[in-house]
Amino acid sequence: MNRDGRDFVVGDVHGHAALLDGLLAAVHFEPSRDRLIALGDLIDRGPDSLELLQRVATLPWFHSLRGNHEALLQDSMHDVTSALLWHRNGGQWGQALADAELRALARCVDGLPLAMTLPLRDGRRIGLVHAEVPIGAAWSDVEALNRDLPRAPRAAGLSNGGDAEALQDSLLWGRRRISACERLHRLLAPQALTDTLQARLSRALQPVPGIDQIIAGHSYAHDRRPLACGNLLFIDTGVFEHDGRLTLFEPLRQHYWQARYGFDGRPQLLRHEGEPAPPAAWLPQLVA
Repeated sequence: MNRDGRDFVVGDVHGHAALLDGLLAAVHFEPSRDRLIALGDLIDRGPDSLELLQRVATLPWFHSLRGNHEALLQDSMHDVTSALLWHRNGGQWGQALADAELRALARCVDGLPLAMTLPLRDGRRIGLVHAEVPIGAAWSDVEALNRDLPRAPRAAGLSNGGDAEALQDSLLWGRRRISACERLHRLLAPQALTDTLQARLSRALQPVPGIDQIIAGHSYAHDRRPLACGNLLFIDTGVFEHDGRLTLFEPLRQHYWQARYGFDGRPQLLRHEGEPAPPAAWLPQLVA
């Protein structure tokens, strides 16, 4: 628990250090007291991938989860096919590095967790993941996998009988929950849902048990704003798209700030004072 300063969570940075630095300046980030936690995908598709991994490795206040793009970097060390897949998905910058540099980066990624539990001063517990907690899994399953990861991530089963490999894949790549959340927000006539579709949406939007809130990245809403359903909050806002934004979130205050590039290519803060987190949508309220 950070008793002296503030904790901030940032969505997928994708190599855009200038936007991140602008957001930290906007909130008057104090490295001696505050902490920054990235949700993974620090790298690829932007100009500063190497620099951002070096920051995580050297700055005591800068923490990061492992995202699917860091996983692609890891896999690229094992065979040519995996390396080509990484290069096609934004990892071209790695081709300019010597093998020794790449191995050092892979070791850095090896130390990044798949999830993090963030206790707040008001007693709430916030779960941080890159993509999603799969439907039917509890936060205790995520914590157990995180503890076992350095030992044997793909060997153990979960407390509910699930598969550890499937859980790891969901934490890095899953999109089912945000897809259901976007569908819920777009509903014009919730009462017209069939029973089958309502049941599917309801299951996908079930709160993750054992945690007060889940904050995730990986998939972004089309309006480039954070998206909330149940106890889920998605803060990736497509920074690498032409109209994309980078989002910084303060869990204790439930407040966020966004930056993007202006027409002149310079970082631009959208609202200096930030905005409150969006209200969460709940399917039972919409169909009542």
